[in-house]
Amino acid sequence: MSFKSLVALLITAFVLVCLPVVAQQEAGQEDKGKEERTFKLLRDKGHADSDQEIADEEDEAWIPGIHKGTIEVSFALGILNLNTPILEHDQIIYKYIEEATYWGDMKMEGANAFNPQFRIGYNVSTWFSIEGITGVAFADYTSSVENRHRRSNEPGSSVDVLEPPLGEFDLEVRSLFTASLGINASIYFLNFDGDGSGRWQPYATGGVGNMWYSVNSNYVDDPASTLDTNIGGGIRLLADRNISIRLEALFHFNNLQFNPSKEFTNLNDGTVVVPLDEFFVVDEGLIQTPVTEFSSQSIGSLGISIGIQGSF
Repeated sequence: MSFKSLVALLITAFVLVCLPVVAQQEAGQEDKGKEERTFKLLRDKGHADSDQEIADEEDEAWIPGIHKGTIEVSFALGILNLNTPILEHDQIIYKYIEEATYWGDMKMEGANAFNPQFRIGYNVSTWFSIEGITGVAFADYTSSVENRHRRSNEPGSSVDVLEPPLGEFDLEVRSLFTASLGINASIYFLNFDGDGSGRWQPYATGGVGNMWYSVNSNYVDDPASTLDTNIGGGIRLLADRNISIRLEALFHFNNLQFNPSKEFTNLNDGTVVVPLDEFFVVDEGLIQTPVTEFSSQSIGSLGISIGIQGSF
């Protein structure tokens, strides 16, 4: 499913959830306008006062809004657009068989990721809040190899003149996983006057944290850790005294760098170890050396989520 389709699905879900709430609100206002006939009965004064206090509390009108000192807990489901290169390296091995070694310019690219999130926050004032955020993302990545070369494993053999075709299983298509932890600040810009009332609450948000990327690949062994900064905004619909519906968009900035694996693969139950090598032509001769470092990748990824938030 494309990123645009997923975004449309989330927005549709938000609208479907919001419509019944708005309809219920309007129905409640209509019912409130209708006068009902009441009958006063003689009762003990103490009981009457107590009952009246309970009735007054129940009939007290709820004014929706952001309140200072409130603890907020939310859970959201979303998508994280990782359609961007996450690892690139020129003239690196991509295939090894007993007869020959293959190499080329390799690129690894992510995809749209399923991104559930959990948050807990605190309203410092009616217009400013802070919250801790943790989340994970699940997706697949794809890879491509251009400018391909092949050489027989026989000693003294030269590089083949023709570019070798790609085999069915030459390219990696495997899993990509991310985990994140950070802290964000949110500003409800309509509440600067100190009055946090309002059922619809738009806000701007941004923060900093850390993100870990893990790929199931022959090229890397360990997850890569990177600083995660984000900026975005959203809107909350205060459905009742304790429940809000929240739609949010965040743009993440990462500088991702993986560490190379110690070996590319092994054959014959580990008896043949294939190193992770790169190949360069120098003075018409081929130089084969181990890969010691991958270049860093600047990643910008848009995340969109919809969730339910509780206020306590």
